[in-house]
Amino acid sequence: MGDVQIVENWSRIHGRVEAWQPPRRAGDPGTLTLVVDRVDDVASPDGSRHRNLMADATGTTVQVMVPASAASRVRPRKGSTAVIDVRRGKSPDRLFADPDHISLTHE
Repeated sequence: MGDVQIVENWSRIHGRVEAWQPPRRAGDPGTLTLVVDRVDDVASPDGSRHRNLMADATGTTVQVMVPASAASRVRPRKGSTAVIDVRRGKSPDRLFADPDHISLTHE
């Protein structure tokens, strides 16, 4: 078995907050459950586009791991609109948020 190569991939998901599981302890991530309304490409610093592995996620429900550095300051509420840059990890159903690119809008 060789090492699994993690492809540099980022997608910007726009969705509606279904649930928020805050960190259990300081330093732990939180988990945000979103219904995906739209997925956009994310540009890299050189102007090219990162691989978008989430392009087909519109209409699905996804769980996003929010790093501890951001989990302590986000206050998502059910029904809020979220725009988050995410990347896919080794497992297709595990998404990780970019802590510097999390936007929540309360209606």
